[in-house]
Amino acid sequence: KNLTFCSLERNFQKKNNAFKKYDVIVIGAGHAGCEAALASCNSGASTLLLTLNLDKVGWQPCNPSIGGPAKSTLVHEIDALGGWMGKLSDRSFLHKKILNVSKGPAVWSLRVQTDKREYSEELKKVLDSSKNLNVQEGMVYDLFLKEDYTIKGIGTYFGGFFECEAVVLTTGTFLGGTIWVGSKKISAGRAGEMSTFGLTESLRKFGFKTGRLKTGTPPRVDSRTINYKKVINQESDALESWFSFDEIEWNIKKTMNCFITHTSLETFSLIRKNLHLSPKYGGFMKSTGPRYCPSIEDKIVRFTGKLEHQIFLEPEGRNINEIYIQGMSTGLPEKLQLEALKTIKGLEKVKMVRPAYSVDYDYLNATQLDKNLMAKIPGLFFAGQVCGTTGYEEAGAQGLIAGINASSFSRKKQMICLTREGSFIGTMIDDLCTKVLKEPYRVLTSRSEFRLLLRGDNADLRLTSLGRKLNLISDRRWEKFKKKIKRIQQESLRLNGTLVKMNSDIKEEIQNNFSITIRKEVSLSQLIGRPDFGYSNLSELNLHDLHLKTNEIHQIEIELKYKNYIERQENNIKYTEKVMEIKINPNINFMKINQLSKEGREKLTKKRPKTIREACQIGGVSSSDIQTLHFFIEKKWTFFD
Repeated sequence: KNLTFCSLERNFQKKNNAFKKYDVIVIGAGHAGCEAALASCNSGASTLLLTLNLDKVGWQPCNPSIGGPAKSTLVHEIDALGGWMGKLSDRSFLHKKILNVSKGPAVWSLRVQTDKREYSEELKKVLDSSKNLNVQEGMVYDLFLKEDYTIKGIGTYFGGFFECEAVVLTTGTFLGGTIWVGSKKISAGRAGEMSTFGLTESLRKFGFKTGRLKTGTPPRVDSRTINYKKVINQESDALESWFSFDEIEWNIKKTMNCFITHTSLETFSLIRKNLHLSPKYGGFMKSTGPRYCPSIEDKIVRFTGKLEHQIFLEPEGRNINEIYIQGMSTGLPEKLQLEALKTIKGLEKVKMVRPAYSVDYDYLNATQLDKNLMAKIPGLFFAGQVCGTTGYEEAGAQGLIAGINASSFSRKKQMICLTREGSFIGTMIDDLCTKVLKEPYRVLTSRSEFRLLLRGDNADLRLTSLGRKLNLISDRRWEKFKKKIKRIQQESLRLNGTLVKMNSDIKEEIQNNFSITIRKEVSLSQLIGRPDFGYSNLSELNLHDLHLKTNEIHQIEIELKYKNYIERQENNIKYTEKVMEIKINPNINFMKINQLSKEGREKLTKKRPKTIREACQIGGVSSSDIQTLHFFIEKKWTFFD
């Protein structure tokens, strides 16, 4: 097969000598592809971004929103590393809300409703102005390999050939995509756009295992046909919050309201009677959909005890009259969709402008990838929904890492692997590469054992230094970051060193003004650590630092109030780091350790890791495999050739 592909490649080259050679080619210009292309070109690699439609780069075909629980942390981490999703969201926001504020900081999350057209247009400007990057329309049909089984280039359906050192495949829902409305189906990646074909067959020829997953989108309605007197108004938060750590992106502008309504018993009755007409329950479509973003049919079947389901009405843009009906994802026939909408309070006379649909597509189980997102073919990387995830944020985060590593691979530099204890991106990639998916993967705060340390507010402290090393953080931003660190460190030292003595006037003032009791000498840090006292109280006493910014105060407060929990997690990480450096005997025979999974034994035998850390970076080697391997090494049990 290799020789056949190389022969075809030579024929392409003879006919197409004008085609340029690139370091990296990125296939697909969704959120994964755009982050990958920008990371690649900005870190120094000549990059080509190929897409089916230049007018839909970074498009949001489902909900035009960014963030939410755990997802917002991914966006903060993307920004901290030098990616673009956070900046674009801050430029195009319509509505903002901090979720879970009644709970602890580990689950606080920013969710932003964006103008989908403005988001795409802003991203197009960034792509067009980036050095080392060409953006071009084209449908990739084939991959070509050299005789040593490394990447040679790609072929397009209409006969183009582009040579490169690395390929990042980010096909989203377009890889063999099929749209379903009732029993009717068409070949498409999303409404109005054709799917790709040929590439899945090419991957299978190289021994990759593929499967099918499903997602869906709800109908859109004309905003002028909603009865707003019957729905609940949901205003944007008054306090400004941002995804990007770069203050140059913080531009306040007028927001738009979202609205809340609910399904009715009539909605339930109509859908139950017609379940057999939906793609899933009618048996027309066999693929699995996302558990944490179910269709309205799934909600009614799975949650039989509920009398109503919440529906959010969310604007799609400033200058269009389309409203996204969050919570009404469905694959029912078009006529039934409209009937169901009219059973919802406030939507009795609504006009549907875009029907809902389900879409299933080919994906590659990511256990076939290492944790740098490279496959068994050197130079071939995957990112986004093709790896089995769902959501723009998950896709963007994978795209960023794949783009960084493709660029490094093409220039023979060391690739990166983010750890699960160091980032939510690392947690997600670790999950994808070690666990076999049964449904589309969505990042959740509960997936991380270190979620109190992996917050959105401190993502820059954790990752910006790495972004700088990768040439993704500008000189201006790096200087701003260093000044921020200095301010936080200086204020932390001052708070630790400033004592409230038992015989001082300030002690009496604190007790009288804030109704708290001080029984012994305490530092200002210890005071802030109390649940009934905060940095704002220091401001009232003129004991604050005037130069600190709101986000820096917020960061200091969290570190002090949750100090004991944070220290406990930090100690766990220190122990983990020691384990990571444990050396593996080069003569060990992994196949003799029957307690390891079959896949784990095969992957470890093939890769021959030198340390536990290297073993952790191998796709298909699960956390239980790592624990088993560590156990046998510590016990010094001999499994040698």
